Amino acid sequence: MTPVVTVLMSVHNGLPYLAESIESILAQSFRDFEFLILDDASTDGTREFLRSQTDPRIRVIELPKNIGLTAALNVGFREARGEFIARQDADDISDARRLELQLGFLSGHPSCAVVGSQARIIDGNGRSLGKKDFPLSYRGIEFAHLFDNALAHSAVTFRKAAVVATGGYDEAWPASQDYELWSRMSERYALANLPERLLTLRVVNTSITQTHKRPELIRRVQAQHFERLFGAPASDADLDLIALFRSRVVPEKLRAFRGLLDELVARSEATWPGVSSTPDFRRTLAAIHERVGYNLLTLSRSAGLGEIVQALKCWPPAIFGIPWWRVGALAVLGDSARRMYEKARR
Repeated sequence: MTPVVTVLMSVHNGLPYLAESIESILAQSFRDFEFLILDDASTDGTREFLRSQTDPRIRVIELPKNIGLTAALNVGFREARGEFIARQDADDISDARRLELQLGFLSGHPSCAVVGSQARIIDGNGRSLGKKDFPLSYRGIEFAHLFDNALAHSAVTFRKAAVVATGGYDEAWPASQDYELWSRMSERYALANLPERLLTLRVVNTSITQTHKRPELIRRVQAQHFERLFGAPASDADLDLIALFRSRVVPEKLRAFRGLLDELVARSEATWPGVSSTPDFRRTLAAIHERVGYNLLTLSRSAGLGEIVQALKCWPPAIFGIPWWRVGALAVLGDSARRMYEKARR
């Protein structure tokens, strides 16, 4: 029988986290799936480990040479038999309810092509590093996508037919291929994130999110997405300010960044009347201010706290999600608090 969904994983040298990642998929409450794993020419024992798996839902394709994540995903995409495809990275962990909840959402929302979720973040030892919140609504995702990827790649389930119609992963993008794909798909389909935390994202030096950072590709996605949304290209100065969001908005650039943010909100309101007053859009704005403020605290206590206050003005319930102990430590101790935290993690 043809499975409803294909869980698609590409792995290159995935030990020691691969077993836990695979088990999280095999333990799903929704059972009608195939688990398609592409071994991208691993040399660390991953191939032998995959050969030892006996669950009949697992199907392994051994690639003769390393071709990289984007090309490997397209091989898997062509091989996938499910109507839906759920992505999973080899070091991440899915909640047992993930497929059930995401497939239920897609069944009830036929105009939506891609659905993700909120995430927890852990380090290589399984210790908590916090959480990652994403916008819930289509317009919130489109706006947030101007600044950063608004869907976690390892948390998404999507309609295979919609991705085929959009052209699939673009192999010109060796990194940020998902960021580029979601932007392209947002022109034709709705995107969403569920409010539940259905993914545990592991951040280690060998994880895909760490090894595939390419700022120039991220900038290209942001430039293309800007033009898709507003019908006009972004200036280099605007793209420079947008790029600061992923690193740090320094105090001397804060006024310019805030001006650009206000302009983008106004453009969004002109494009989608009423959007700026919707709860999820306000929540998305609050998340932007919170992240800017948190990163500013070690450089300017007043500027950082000012951004956090602005986050609360945008979305008062944000008060319950802000890590106040970290805010307080950074405001009082500055970068020494960050160094102490990093030392404690090790």
